[in-house]
Amino acid sequence: MSYSLFELNEFIRQVLALNLSDGLWVRCELAQVKHSRGHCYLDLVQKSENGEAVIAQGNAVIWAKKLRTLRQKLGLESDALLQEGMEVLILVNVEFHERFGLKLIVADFDPSYTLGKLATKRRETLMQLQKEGLLEKNKKFALPAVVQRIAILSSENAAGLKDFLNELSGNDFGYAFSFHLFPVAMQGVKVSAEIAKELKNIDAGLYDVIVIIRGGGSKLDLAAFDEYEICKNLSQASLPVIAGIGHEVDETVLDQVVHTSLKTPTAVAGFIIHHNLRFESQIMQLGTEVQSSANLLLNDQKLMLQQLFQSVAQQSDSELQRQKMMLGFISKELPSLLKTNITSELTRLDMLEKSVLFLGPDMTLRRGFSITQKDGKTIDNGSKLKPGDEIETIFLNNKVTSIVK
Repeated sequence: MSYSLFELNEFIRQVLALNLSDGLWVRCELAQVKHSRGHCYLDLVQKSENGEAVIAQGNAVIWAKKLRTLRQKLGLESDALLQEGMEVLILVNVEFHERFGLKLIVADFDPSYTLGKLATKRRETLMQLQKEGLLEKNKKFALPAVVQRIAILSSENAAGLKDFLNELSGNDFGYAFSFHLFPVAMQGVKVSAEIAKELKNIDAGLYDVIVIIRGGGSKLDLAAFDEYEICKNLSQASLPVIAGIGHEVDETVLDQVVHTSLKTPTAVAGFIIHHNLRFESQIMQLGTEVQSSANLLLNDQKLMLQQLFQSVAQQSDSELQRQKMMLGFISKELPSLLKTNITSELTRLDMLEKSVLFLGPDMTLRRGFSITQKDGKTIDNGSKLKPGDEIETIFLNNKVTSIVK
């Protein structure tokens, strides 16, 4: 007995309709998510325990009306759930059509399942980062004294990017900043790869810090920032990383590995402004201290100069009086001293004259002495003469010429 393909498929449809009449909760991973004409088409997979091999796959659809209902029910979490790579628990109705085959019609989501999976994954990521010593690595950077050159990791359409730039540009202190946007996805499966790529493009010599910002979102919106690869890459960045990814209560793994984490992009801008303000305040305080020290030193030097001036003036007056007294004494005593000195010198000259006269040649000749000369030179030693020399002997009244024998 044989069956046509249509008969076989019709039989399968009837079997499934009889045995799977109620909806079933199915655990799976969203491999691909597409939207078309208001409907959402899902490619579902289940991977092996090591997360490498696909052991099951299927297709599902959320019809436009049901999608609107889920969005009303789940709010922002509906779009966050419908992200590639997300592990979900979905309520499906199994339908089989003779021509189009098996189709799973999504009726509901259980966000708590996904959140539980994310929490488990988050704990595992934290443990791995701690084991590798990466939780504190980026925090070891010292922020520059002044932050001006900023590399921004964000989506061009991120809600918080404009707030961040406006807050910095419009600061009350007139601080100037330079920015460069390195565009990356802020949600979904592309976040990790794009952040890793742009981190390599950031030249540490051109920037002071890296800022990663996005607008607000639900826990599921921020799920990408709990991923190991993203957190590892940011912890090993070449510059200090400041994060403001728009959460008010929940903390992501990324918040724990970056240098500084703030709640919002506006808070990040405020942090940078006040960081620079602290430096300016320190400089102003230092300037005040230098000025105060200079004034104290100047006053000390002025006082020292005044004291020195007074001392010099007193010494000058004293010396001037002493010199005046000396001049008075000299002017009074000089004539008497001069007269006495002249008299003394005249007496000394008279004595010298008498001594010269007494010791002169005439007085010597008068006392019976004679002077012997040879060739006009006085002979004081007979050994200087030899036989035949002609000498002249001078007496008081005449001269005698002799020949030595």
